[in-house]
Amino acid sequence: MRKLVLPLTLAAFVATGSVAFAATDHTVTGTLKAIDAKAETVTLGKSVYHFAKGFDLSGFKVGEKVTLTYHISKKLDVGTKLVAAATTPPAKPTTTKPMTTTKTTTTKK
Repeated sequence: MRKLVLPLTLAAFVATGSVAFAATDHTVTGTLKAIDAKAETVTLGKSVYHFAKGFDLSGFKVGEKVTLTYHISKKLDVGTKLVAAATTPPAKPTTTKPMTTTKTTTTKK
């Protein structure tokens, strides 16, 4: 039993260390400055995001507001998801009708 403690502890230590290097996704919202469908890249603000081969960028156009999900890999911003940004419609002004009260009185005859 004692011979198994050290290898199991070492294995647990190695397994938990790799979790720290897992990719962390980030999200950014902004206006598309440029789209290069051939190179599979989009420019959002001052950053260029690279997408995987075959990623469909045809549904987007320059000037459109989008939300982009990405992670950093080897000093590159790698896009994983690109969707049109959710826009909230302007609030409608509320109109209130003046309250009218009616008083009914009954008289007995």
